[in-house]
Amino acid sequence: MTKRFDLILFDLEGTLVDFQWRLDEAVREILPVLAASGIDTRRYSPSPDYADLFNTTRNLTQDWDSRQSAQLFDRLGVIYDKYDRDALSRWSPYPDTFSLLDTLSASGYRLGVVSNCGASAVHRVLAKFRLSDYFEIILSRNEVSRIKPSPESLILALERLGVPPDRALFIGDSVNDILAAQAVPMHSCFLSGGESRVTGIKGSRAAFQISSLSGLVPLLVH
Repeated sequence: MTKRFDLILFDLEGTLVDFQWRLDEAVREILPVLAASGIDTRRYSPSPDYADLFNTTRNLTQDWDSRQSAQLFDRLGVIYDKYDRDALSRWSPYPDTFSLLDTLSASGYRLGVVSNCGASAVHRVLAKFRLSDYFEIILSRNEVSRIKPSPESLILALERLGVPPDRALFIGDSVNDILAAQAVPMHSCFLSGGESRVTGIKGSRAAFQISSLSGLVPLLVH
Protein backbone atom coordinates (compact mmCIF):
# COMPACT_ATOMS: atom_id res chain seq x y z
CA MET A 1 0.00 0.00 0.00
CA THR A 2 1.21 3.52 -0.82
CA LYS A 3 2.30 5.51 2.23
CA ARG A 4 0.40 8.71 3.02
CA PHE A 5 3.55 10.29 4.51
CA ASP A 6 7.26 10.17 3.73
CA LEU A 7 8.56 11.93 6.83
CA ILE A 8 7.60 11.50 10.50
CA LEU A 9 8.77 14.27 12.84
CA PHE A 10 8.68 13.85 16.61
CA ASP A 11 8.75 16.22 19.52
CA LEU A 12 11.21 14.99 22.16
CA GLU A 13 10.12 15.48 25.77
CA GLY A 14 6.76 13.90 26.52
CA THR A 15 6.79 12.21 23.10
CA LEU A 16 9.91 10.04 22.78
CA VAL A 17 10.95 10.38 26.43
CA ASP A 18 8.75 11.05 29.45
CA PHE A 19 7.83 14.58 30.49
CA GLN A 20 9.98 15.96 33.33
CA TRP A 21 10.32 19.74 32.78
CA ARG A 22 9.37 21.80 35.86
CA LEU A 23 7.12 24.25 34.00
CA ASP A 24 5.85 26.44 36.84
CA GLU A 25 9.24 26.78 38.53
CA ALA A 26 10.84 27.87 35.26
CA VAL A 27 8.20 30.54 34.65
CA ARG A 28 8.64 31.91 38.19
CA GLU A 29 12.39 32.20 37.61
CA ILE A 30 12.10 33.77 34.16
CA LEU A 31 9.58 36.54 34.94
CA PRO A 32 11.87 38.55 37.30
CA VAL A 33 14.64 38.48 34.69
CA LEU A 34 12.27 39.94 32.12
CA ALA A 35 11.07 42.59 34.56
CA ALA A 36 14.66 43.53 35.43
CA SER A 37 15.37 44.06 31.72
CA GLY A 38 12.67 46.75 31.61
CA ILE A 39 9.86 44.71 30.08
CA ASP A 40 6.40 45.22 31.55
CA THR A 41 5.43 41.62 32.35
CA ARG A 42 1.75 42.54 32.02
CA ARG A 43 2.38 42.37 28.27
CA TYR A 44 2.51 38.58 28.57
CA SER A 45 -0.58 36.39 28.85
CA PRO A 46 -2.05 36.12 32.38
CA SER A 47 -0.72 32.57 32.82
CA PRO A 48 2.25 32.38 30.46
CA ASP A 49 4.09 29.16 29.75
CA TYR A 50 7.78 28.88 28.90
CA ALA A 51 7.10 29.01 25.15
CA ASP A 52 4.89 32.10 25.45
CA LEU A 53 7.59 33.86 27.48
CA PHE A 54 10.25 32.97 24.92
CA ASN A 55 8.29 33.96 21.81
CA THR A 56 6.62 37.06 23.23
CA THR A 57 9.98 38.30 24.48
CA ARG A 58 11.35 37.84 20.97
CA ASN A 59 8.49 39.96 19.63
CA LEU A 60 8.85 42.64 22.31
CA THR A 61 12.61 43.00 21.77
CA GLN A 62 12.72 42.93 17.97
CA ASP A 63 13.29 46.70 17.87
CA TRP A 64 15.91 46.69 20.64
CA ASP A 65 19.59 47.17 20.00
CA SER A 66 20.77 43.75 18.80
CA ARG A 67 23.43 43.50 21.51
CA GLN A 68 20.92 44.28 24.27
CA SER A 69 18.46 41.70 22.93
CA ALA A 70 21.19 39.07 22.61
CA GLN A 71 22.29 39.67 26.20
CA LEU A 72 18.74 39.18 27.47
CA PHE A 73 18.34 35.94 25.54
CA ASP A 74 21.71 34.77 26.85
CA ARG A 75 20.37 35.25 30.38
CA LEU A 76 17.15 33.48 29.51
CA GLY A 77 19.12 30.69 27.86
CA VAL A 78 20.93 30.00 31.12
CA ILE A 79 17.58 29.44 32.83
CA TYR A 80 16.11 27.30 30.04
CA ASP A 81 19.30 25.22 29.93
CA LYS A 82 19.15 24.76 33.70
CA TYR A 83 15.67 23.24 33.50
CA ASP A 84 16.71 21.16 30.47
CA ARG A 85 19.56 19.66 32.51
CA ASP A 86 17.23 19.00 35.42
CA ALA A 87 14.79 17.17 33.16
CA LEU A 88 17.65 15.32 31.43
CA SER A 89 18.65 13.82 34.77
CA ARG A 90 15.27 12.03 34.92
CA TRP A 91 14.28 11.47 31.26
CA SER A 92 13.64 7.91 30.10
CA PRO A 93 12.32 6.64 26.77
CA TYR A 94 8.79 5.28 26.74
CA PRO A 95 8.57 1.47 26.69
CA ASP A 96 7.51 1.46 23.03
CA THR A 97 9.90 4.15 21.75
CA PHE A 98 12.51 1.76 20.34
CA SER A 99 10.05 -0.73 18.83
CA LEU A 100 8.14 2.06 17.10
CA LEU A 101 11.27 3.66 15.64
CA ASP A 102 12.48 0.24 14.47
CA THR A 103 9.13 -0.42 12.78
CA LEU A 104 8.96 2.97 11.07
CA SER A 105 12.58 2.77 9.89
CA ALA A 106 12.01 -0.72 8.50
CA SER A 107 8.91 0.57 6.70
CA GLY A 108 10.96 3.20 4.87
CA TYR A 109 9.93 6.35 6.73
CA ARG A 110 12.35 9.23 7.16
CA LEU A 111 12.45 10.34 10.80
CA GLY A 112 13.34 13.55 12.64
CA VAL A 113 13.16 15.32 15.99
CA VAL A 114 11.94 18.91 16.45
CA SER A 115 12.18 20.00 20.09
CA ASN A 116 11.75 23.14 22.18
CA CYS A 117 14.56 21.93 24.43
CA GLY A 118 18.10 23.19 23.97
CA ALA A 119 20.67 21.50 21.74
CA SER A 120 22.85 20.22 24.57
CA ALA A 121 20.05 18.36 26.36
CA VAL A 122 18.50 17.08 23.13
CA HIS A 123 21.71 15.57 21.78
CA ARG A 124 22.78 14.24 25.18
CA VAL A 125 19.55 12.35 25.83
CA LEU A 126 19.45 10.92 22.30
CA ALA A 127 23.06 9.79 22.64
CA LYS A 128 22.50 8.44 26.15
CA PHE A 129 19.76 6.09 24.99
CA ARG A 130 21.28 5.41 21.54
CA LEU A 131 18.43 7.06 19.69
CA SER A 132 20.40 9.51 17.53
CA ASP A 133 20.96 7.20 14.57
CA TYR A 134 17.25 6.82 13.92
CA PHE A 135 16.92 10.46 12.91
CA GLU A 136 17.87 12.24 9.72
CA ILE A 137 17.42 15.67 11.31
CA ILE A 138 17.49 16.87 14.94
CA LEU A 139 16.44 20.45 15.66
CA SER A 140 16.39 22.21 19.03
CA ARG A 141 15.53 25.59 20.51
CA ASN A 142 18.97 26.85 19.50
CA GLU A 143 18.31 26.58 15.76
CA VAL A 144 15.35 28.97 15.65
CA SER A 145 14.33 32.44 16.81
CA ARG A 146 10.88 31.32 18.00
CA ILE A 147 9.88 27.96 19.42
CA LYS A 148 6.67 25.98 19.08
CA PRO A 149 3.80 26.99 18.81
CA SER A 150 5.65 29.00 16.17
CA PRO A 151 5.94 26.80 13.06
CA GLU A 152 9.52 27.97 12.45
CA SER A 153 11.29 24.77 13.54
CA LEU A 154 8.91 22.49 11.63
CA ILE A 155 9.24 24.59 8.47
CA LEU A 156 13.03 24.49 8.85
CA ALA A 157 13.00 20.69 9.12
CA LEU A 158 10.81 20.33 6.04
CA GLU A 159 12.98 22.73 4.03
CA ARG A 160 16.25 21.05 5.00
CA LEU A 161 14.90 17.61 4.07
CA GLY A 162 13.09 18.79 0.93
CA VAL A 163 9.75 17.33 2.00
CA PRO A 164 6.47 19.13 1.25
CA PRO A 165 4.22 19.69 4.29
CA ASP A 166 1.48 17.40 2.99
CA ARG A 167 3.93 14.47 2.97
CA ALA A 168 4.96 14.86 6.62
CA LEU A 169 3.37 14.09 10.00
CA PHE A 170 4.36 15.67 13.33
CA ILE A 171 3.86 13.80 16.60
CA GLY A 172 3.65 15.85 19.80
CA ASP A 173 2.32 15.76 23.33
CA SER A 174 1.38 19.42 23.88
CA VAL A 175 -1.06 21.92 22.47
CA ASN A 176 1.95 23.99 21.36
CA ASP A 177 3.08 21.08 19.18
CA ILE A 178 -0.31 20.83 17.52
CA LEU A 179 -0.62 24.59 17.01
CA ALA A 180 2.83 24.67 15.41
CA ALA A 181 1.85 21.93 12.95
CA GLN A 182 -1.42 23.67 12.19
CA ALA A 183 0.45 26.90 11.41
CA VAL A 184 2.73 25.22 8.82
CA PRO A 185 0.16 23.76 7.85
CA MET A 186 0.86 20.01 8.13
CA HIS A 187 -0.81 16.96 9.64
CA SER A 188 -0.29 16.30 13.33
CA CYS A 189 -0.85 13.54 15.85
CA PHE A 190 -1.44 14.24 19.55
CA LEU A 191 0.08 11.82 22.07
CA SER A 192 -1.68 12.04 25.42
CA GLY A 193 0.08 11.58 28.75
CA GLY A 194 3.08 13.87 28.19
CA GLU A 195 2.92 17.60 28.88
CA SER A 196 -0.87 17.40 28.89
CA ARG A 197 -0.63 15.25 32.01
CA VAL A 198 0.82 18.31 33.79
CA THR A 199 -1.12 21.13 32.13
CA GLY A 200 -4.43 19.37 31.51
CA ILE A 201 -4.52 20.94 28.03
CA LYS A 202 -4.96 18.50 25.15
CA GLY A 203 -4.29 18.90 21.44
CA SER A 204 -7.82 18.27 20.27
CA ARG A 205 -7.14 19.96 16.90
CA ALA A 206 -4.74 17.24 15.80
CA ALA A 207 -5.67 15.08 12.83
CA PHE A 208 -4.91 11.95 14.88
CA GLN A 209 -5.02 11.09 18.59
CA ILE A 210 -3.08 8.29 20.29
CA SER A 211 -2.49 7.27 23.90
CA SER A 212 0.86 5.53 23.29
CA LEU A 213 3.51 5.59 20.58
CA SER A 214 2.54 2.09 19.51
CA GLY A 215 -0.78 3.60 18.45
CA LEU A 216 1.05 5.00 15.41
CA VAL A 217 1.66 1.56 13.96
CA PRO A 218 -1.89 0.94 12.64
CA LEU A 219 -1.96 4.49 11.29
CA LEU A 220 1.34 4.27 9.41
CA VAL A 221 2.22 0.63 8.77
CA HIS A 222 -0.04 -1.51 6.57
